[in-house]
Amino acid sequence: MAPSEFDILERHDDGSFVWVESTQDLPAAQARLLALSIESPGEYFVFDKKTQQFVVSRSTRPTN
Repeated sequence: MAPSEFDILERHDDGSFVWVESTQDLPAAQARLLALSIESPGEYFVFDKKTQQFVVSRSTRPTN
């Protein structure tokens, strides 16, 4: 099994991040990000372990 390259994280209201899961490629991470945001609205990010940067984000938090 190939090592995971991308971590999916959720940001909580206090600004902290919680690891959700890892994927092996960016398309899989993007698809999972979409599914998570539909299942449980929130703010999600994909972190690239190689570049040490956030590469995708999705927020489904309600705005006031």
